[in-house]
Amino acid sequence: MRVLSRAAEDLNAVAQRARRDPDPVDEARERLDALFTQLEALLAAIRAVDASALAVGAGGEDLVVAARELDSTARTIETGGRDLRRTGEILDAHTEELIAGGQDLTAVAKDLADSLRVVRAAVPRLVEGMDSVEQLEDSVETVAETVEPLQGVAKGVGRVSDRLSRRS
Repeated sequence: MRVLSRAAEDLNAVAQRARRDPDPVDEARERLDALFTQLEALLAAIRAVDASALAVGAGGEDLVVAARELDSTARTIETGGRDLRRTGEILDAHTEELIAGGQDLTAVAKDLADSLRVVRAAVPRLVEGMDSVEQLEDSVETVAETVEPLQGVAKGVGRVSDRLSRRS
């Protein structure tokens, strides 16, 4: 009897639980529906990742092309830089020659300035020695024609000398 009483109690407990708990088949259906929903979301995400991967692949090809173009540009710049350096070295040598020549030009300019002073000092004496105004005008024109080119040359030499001395 005890066994029968215990079996009846167990059966009663199972029956009560079956009335309270949801149906296992319904519960399995709900879980499967939730699983299918998650799988659909996962498939959508996989498709999006796949599309992104294709876009990245195409972008990667564009990046490779751009990198090759950049490499070519860098080589051109490097070659130009070497050419520029050689030109700079040549210009440096020319600058040294100009500086040395500038010193010579400075000496010539000083000589020209001294000669110009002598010519200017001689002009008044030449004017006094003229017999007529007409002769005086002719003499002044001649002296002016002689002095003016020398002044321009002297100023030009002075400018070149100043520039060369500023650079050194």
